Amino acid sequence: MTETAVEATALRDRVASLPGWGDGDIGIEPAIPILASPSWRGVDGFPWRATRKSTGESVFIKVMDRDAALYVDIPCAFEAAQRASDLGIGPKVMSADVEAGILVMEDLNQGWRVGTLERVLEPAIVDAVIAARRLFQAGKPLPKQKGVFDEIEHFYAATTATNAQLPTDVDWLVDELRFAASALQRLHVTPVPIHGDGNVSNILISDAGEVRLIDWDRATTADPLEDLGSFLVEAFAQEPEARDAYIRYAGTFDEAAFNRARIYGVADDLRWGLIGALLAAKSARNTLEFYKFASWRFLRCRMAVREPRFGEVLRRIA
Repeated sequence: MTETAVEATALRDRVASLPGWGDGDIGIEPAIPILASPSWRGVDGFPWRATRKSTGESVFIKVMDRDAALYVDIPCAFEAAQRASDLGIGPKVMSADVEAGILVMEDLNQGWRVGTLERVLEPAIVDAVIAARRLFQAGKPLPKQKGVFDEIEHFYAATTATNAQLPTDVDWLVDELRFAASALQRLHVTPVPIHGDGNVSNILISDAGEVRLIDWDRATTADPLEDLGSFLVEAFAQEPEARDAYIRYAGTFDEAAFNRARIYGVADDLRWGLIGALLAAKSARNTLEFYKFASWRFLRCRMAVREPRFGEVLRRIA
């Protein structure tokens, strides 16, 4: 048997042990295509769908890839996914095996669609995403305590240690974001648990307009505006739309807080550029376009830092 067939058989046995399933007519197949570019989708863990052929009932299985150890705190990610399940803002978790790196969840397939840039222009969807993030932030701190600037330092060290391909101006980008980090550190912030990844493909939207957040692999305890910043930079390419979304978040406009969220968004681009570069250097999955993804995130970071108003934004965070 191939390695894939062996894994499918093991997953079939695992699903058969779930309450109400039992062995029998369970089919296992890949759930979605894996893409590193243009969208980071299915990269962290291989996505499987297990279906009971007689009824059509299905579950979604995420099997963390060995690469995930390079950039994901798996115990924290699984704990965050379980919390989201309990709160009703993420798919229901049916089984979580941290040691094996396997997460079995309800399959939000029929009647649900992955979020798109067009859908997040709808005020009701933005409100639902913000409400879900706020509910998660009201919980106790997660075991992971690293914010985006901590991760920039970690992944910058990891990429340089492995001689990963990096843009020629990466040192300058890191220095600029270090300067931003020092400015933000002067502010008093109460860290909260956050989702940590604003990619719109991490939002599932039902036909009725319900929202669920998925992929909790960047979950951590940090500034709540870091959570908002990663969402704004991913969902709203233009400042007016980002500003409108911030007002929906806060109820009014606060220039200092909005600027803080924008800085976090710029930092998020640098972090993901470094993660993409690290995987391009170390992953055995050489058919995935990790460096293409990294190049896009580096480019967007570079554009923001070179923008003449970047310094003004930093000056107006307090």
